[in-house]
Parts: sequence; structure tokens; C-alpha cells
Amino acid sequence: MTTNPELAAMWHDDITINGQPYPTRHAAPDYGASTEVYRGDLADQQRDQMCAIHESAHAVAALVGHAYIHYAKIATTAVLKTAAPSDSGIPGGNVFACNFSDGQDLAVFLGAGERAEDRWLRQNDLWTPRRAVGVELGAYGDRREFLAANPHFGFGADHNDYRVVHDLADQLIAQHWDAITAVADALATRLHLTGGQIARIADLPNGTHSATCTGTPAA
Repeated sequence: MTTNPELAAMWHDDITINGQPYPTRHAAPDYGASTEVYRGDLADQQRDQMCAIHESAHAVAALVGHAYIHYAKIATTAVLKTAAPSDSGIPGGNVFACNFSDGQDLAVFLGAGERAEDRWLRQNDLWTPRRAVGVELGAYGDRREFLAANPHFGFGADHNDYRVVHDLADQLIAQHWDAITAVADALATRLHLTGGQIARIADLPNGTHSATCTGTPAA
């Protein structure tokens, strides 16, 4: 493996989680693994909308990747503030999907949440490097899932750089931003959407339920 200085310069190792560096695209003081310190100056309503954008981007990416969505859900910031903290963070939402057509579609699905939040901050004139780092910390579970399945990927080492996942996700988000925001508006209000509801709002077909998936097909 040959180190690429240009790729390496894209990542900062200021933050550690469980003793391991957590690379971020922007430098920030290490305030710990919680996104609260980095995004805590945003109003609860703004943070709720960001969470909805995150999960909606996952959901639309799944539909574009011909996967089957069971549901998407989020928890409000008010609820999360009363939850007990953990080393891996407090999950603010989830999209349950199965039967992705290939590995690249799954990679885009996993990268789409954080990149959609970053775009939303920029479009609403709320973006700062510190908040952007909070967004990246909020993707801890998504990144861990991708890297567990793709251990040859890393941050700044060679062409197998996580920036590739971000770039692919950015392309999908740009093409389907209207669908993402429409689903997010509904999710922010209802807090739970079935795969069928998401497909109708996004105007994209839901995929086929995997025969090996243990989840129950949703209406």
C-alpha cells in the first residue's frame, strides 16, 4: 500500500473513539465521541430535521439501489437528551432495508446519511467545521458497518479511501435531493414511515423482500 499525501491531507485524526482514531474531513478539538458538543448549539427542531434528512437519505439510497425498505424511524432530540449515553453513541434513527443489488449500492446507502446532513447544513447557512464534525460522528455506526465488510478501505492511504464512499453518496444525493427532502419532511412529523409510504413519497419503487431476511415485509 502506498500512501497518497493528497488523500491523507483530507482527513484529520483529532478525535478518538474507544482509543482508536476517528478520521474526520475537518479539524476539531477532541470533545469526545458525543455529537452533542459539536452540534449542541443548534435548536432542537433543526437537529430533528437533520436526523430526518440523515435517515431519509439512507432510505432513498436504498430505493435507488433496488433494495427493499421495511421502515424508517427517528427519535426526537428531546427524547434523545433523556437517553443514557454509551460508548457507541445514542442512535437517533434507523432505516431497516434488505436485498441490496450489489456492494456499491450498499456503500452509497451507508454513506448517504452523513453527506445529506452536511448538504442540509450548507443549504441552510448553518454549516461550520465543528458542526460538520458532529455530523461525521453521528455516522459512527454507518462507517463501522462499511469498514467491517470492507477492511481493505481506510482513510488517506490509497485509492481504497473512504472519500470514494462520500463522493458516490454525494452524486446520488444531488440527483435525488427533492425526494430526500420530501421524505424527511414526512419523517420529521410522523417519526415512523413504512417502506411503502417512503416509496410513494419518493416516487420510487420499493424493491423485493429478500427470502433470507428475518424481517416481516411492510405494507
